[in-house]
Amino acid sequence: MELTVEPLKVLIVDDEYLIRNLLRMRIDWEQQGMTIIGEASDAAEALNQVELLRPDIVFTDIYMPKMDGIELSGILMERYPNIKIVVVTGHDEFEYARQSVKLGISDFILKPIRASELLQVTTKLRVAIEQEMGREYELMKLREEMKQSLPYLRERFVNQWLSDVIPEDELQEKGRFFGIPISSGEPGLRIAVMEVEVAVPQAKIAAPEVYPHLSEPYHQTRQTHQTHEAHRGPQQQHGQPQLSQHQTEAHRQPAEEIHILLRMVGMKQVQAFYPQDLQTIIVMDPHNRIVVLSLGADTEFTNQVQQLQEELQHTLKLEGCEVDVTVGIGQWQSGWGRACVGYREACRALDYQAFVGKNQVICFEDLVIENGKRPYHSDAQLLQQLQFYVSVGAGEEAVLLLERMLFVPFSDVSQFRMAAMDVVTECQRAAIEQQLEGEYALNKEAVAAIFTAGHLPELKSMLEQHVRTVSDVIQAKRQAKEGNLIDRVMAYLEENMGNAEVGLSSTAAAFYVSSGHLGRLMKKETGQTFVEYMTQLRMRKAETLLKQTDLKGYEIGQQVGIPDPHYFSVLFKKHIGRSMNEYRNVKT
Repeated sequence: MELTVEPLKVLIVDDEYLIRNLLRMRIDWEQQGMTIIGEASDAAEALNQVELLRPDIVFTDIYMPKMDGIELSGILMERYPNIKIVVVTGHDEFEYARQSVKLGISDFILKPIRASELLQVTTKLRVAIEQEMGREYELMKLREEMKQSLPYLRERFVNQWLSDVIPEDELQEKGRFFGIPISSGEPGLRIAVMEVEVAVPQAKIAAPEVYPHLSEPYHQTRQTHQTHEAHRGPQQQHGQPQLSQHQTEAHRQPAEEIHILLRMVGMKQVQAFYPQDLQTIIVMDPHNRIVVLSLGADTEFTNQVQQLQEELQHTLKLEGCEVDVTVGIGQWQSGWGRACVGYREACRALDYQAFVGKNQVICFEDLVIENGKRPYHSDAQLLQQLQFYVSVGAGEEAVLLLERMLFVPFSDVSQFRMAAMDVVTECQRAAIEQQLEGEYALNKEAVAAIFTAGHLPELKSMLEQHVRTVSDVIQAKRQAKEGNLIDRVMAYLEENMGNAEVGLSSTAAAFYVSSGHLGRLMKKETGQTFVEYMTQLRMRKAETLLKQTDLKGYEIGQQVGIPDPHYFSVLFKKHIGRSMNEYRNVKT
């Protein structure tokens, strides 16, 4: 959009025809970027002409019958403040006309009208009008940009509100600007935070054709990434190409894109769940979680969120991927300034998924200790010491320290569960620090049993067993030898290749090593990545089955652990160089 300046429209008002004609003929108006669109012989006719033609500039005589030029100018300035008015006057009326400039009249010229004076006035008017038009144009562009950015600005405002950044006395004014009904009263609000996560298997990341509805953005993103890499050129380190970061990014980008697209789809579904509902605000928080803020009375909010979570979990699905939708809900808060409290409570409830599992709606009030009971306080020093014992595999020492930690007067089971949460968290941190994966990083069944046990002795026993188990697994991992690890891994893959779930993570967990460590060993020993080696193993098995059996293509794919017929067919042709039918037709 560019600013185009059309000729300025001029209206001449004078009761004498000769003066009007003299003004018309005195200068080349077109050369001045102006055009005379009309004439009027009195003020009444001038008002009609202005209403009809909307001129930019009006030249008016100061003395006219019934209504003089000053009175006419006053009416015009009141009705059309953007019109520039020039008063035409004689020497005897000069002082009167000069005083009229103070009223807002742009300029005046003296009779007899000289071309030089008229040119000077018109030039000044044109410059002033063009400057005003330029400012209006820039303001219009800024308004358009602001309009386009309004959803982002609105989301930013809500996140600042939830983070308690905006003073409470500014909430009402800013909320009104963004169309949020924050009244001056003291109604309440309730907040839910939704987390949408997808676990994308490595084989699926390498095969975007499995996701036909995501294929176009995937290819565009990948092509852009490859173009950027080509411009960067090879990077050298100690004389060797630095490829690891590129390879990592090449696999990470599609997976992250799937995450982003799923969150966007989830956001749209949540917005569709609350159509035209001014009392419900939906934004994405800085952690890419969907926040639903319900203003007003706390009636069916929890039931609505439960229904929404079930719908999202049912509809957000990808072939071969697990999509989890977990929701945390804060307590009802009275007053706009307590939105930050409700948001923190919802986030804390969402974090509780580490102990009760995903795909649930977790309410903060279910985690809060009842009033009148002494709250549990964590002992940071003991917890740090516990993590150390677990992380070095010192199970007995960890259990002894646990007994010491639990030797406090808990008033009921709910308080002990708060302490148990601290212990499980430290065990999980130790497991992550030692690069344990899968169920060893967090045994969900064991943790669920801890938080559903009915009495303190049972809870203590389960917690001790959990601490001992994690410590023992870490100790076993530390004692594992790497001498024949790859040989055992190869034998394991040969035996289990028919299981589609076998991958780098599950194999690493089976041998108590980290995925990264096993991947590096495979590359070093075989010259191939884990995925490349596994794919080659499966393709060799597929060749053998094609030669020795009459199994159909999809049956062979199932036997070698690739149940998706299309993906199996693509891989086979890529690695063997011929389709399965072509291969069978030429086999000897």
